[in-house]
Amino acid sequence: MSTSEPGLRRVAVHAGSTAVDLSLPAEIPVATLIPSIIDILGTRISASRYHLSLLGAPALPNSTTLAQSGIRDGAVLILSQATAEPPLRHCDDAAEAVSAALASAVDRPTTRLTGAIAALCLTITGALVLVTNGPPDKATAGVAAAASVVAIAGAAFARRAYRDQMAGLTLGLVAIVFAAVAGWFTVPGCPGSAHLLLTSMTVATISVLVVRVTGHNAITLTAIACAATVVALATLTGVLAAAPPPTIGCLVTLISVGLMELSPRMSIRMAGLSPREDALPTADLLDAKARAAEVWLTGLLAGCAASAAIGALAAALIDRHTIAVSTVTAMLLLLRARSGPPKRAIVFAATGIADITATFAAATTGAAKHGPLIAAVAAGLAATAFYLGFVAPTVSFSPVVRRGVETLECLALVAVVPLTCWVCGVFSAVRGLDLI
Repeated sequence: MSTSEPGLRRVAVHAGSTAVDLSLPAEIPVATLIPSIIDILGTRISASRYHLSLLGAPALPNSTTLAQSGIRDGAVLILSQATAEPPLRHCDDAAEAVSAALASAVDRPTTRLTGAIAALCLTITGALVLVTNGPPDKATAGVAAAASVVAIAGAAFARRAYRDQMAGLTLGLVAIVFAAVAGWFTVPGCPGSAHLLLTSMTVATISVLVVRVTGHNAITLTAIACAATVVALATLTGVLAAAPPPTIGCLVTLISVGLMELSPRMSIRMAGLSPREDALPTADLLDAKARAAEVWLTGLLAGCAASAAIGALAAALIDRHTIAVSTVTAMLLLLRARSGPPKRAIVFAATGIADITATFAAATTGAAKHGPLIAAVAAGLAATAFYLGFVAPTVSFSPVVRRGVETLECLALVAVVPLTCWVCGVFSAVRGLDLI
């Protein structure tokens, strides 16, 4: 009886109708053995690549040896022109297979996202309950401020120590909500414009602080800071002029639309892409600045769109005379959603839909006697939304139609200014000056 040599493997190699018994080196890669095996078989397969595999098993990796692949003496190898498909697995116990499939379907990011949404929803719910029901209280402001500080510290720890972006963003948003509550309860007296002014300024400041502390999630936090800054500017104007809430809402919309047009230039300036007289930047530096400009632009546009929708929505819900401003703003946001990257399109579409929904609700409140008309308008809006979402993307419009849509967007942009002035009473005030 012959003894087995550890450096050789005695195997049978089959290629089509040809078979041969060979003693192959066990420590040489499979890719090196295949050409010699083909020469011994004396046949050529039309494929450009060859594979060795066991019966009913995947192909052996070409970079491994027979010993590493677990090939023993007496093994039967198949030389083929395609990778051998593994055999189908059959389940003896259906209940066990279903349990294993469901267990593997549990996704860790889904669990983390659920926890983040739950934390934000509970925080926002608590803040709304406090703001709507609780009187101004220094103790409440102190507790909210302490919770905001703890959340900021947690966001910094999660981002710096564990590189966890989702946890850092969640804790940062929680800190912003608690800071808003603290700012609201710091101002004494009945809720008014002063409360909104301090709250918006606090939100803008904490948003910038969270960006600096965590060093990431710049788009979301930049959008929040931008929207809060716009609200603060409009509220400050309203406080100085003793303007009513609908006027402040229209001012928020007007400032947001104006900043929306300036956002590209602002993003270029903040990212450092403005032309300079010094040496030209390197390719890597220019790429980093371009990415930073994209982040700035997306954040600014998202913040301006959100603040414009919030201002128009609040004004329409408070005073029905501002429905025209809300309608034009919604039209402008929806028209902006047709161009740009998907992130910006989603923001413009979401804010525009929220604005047009609130406008429709404000316009139809107390109009129960016009039920058929309301039903017809609702059906028309639903059909329009369906057409824009499912049909319009598959249709190639002519240049004339595209130019018409661009003209409509320009008209909506231009109409915001006179409508806001009319709603705020600027025309009446100028007429009362009797300058002529």
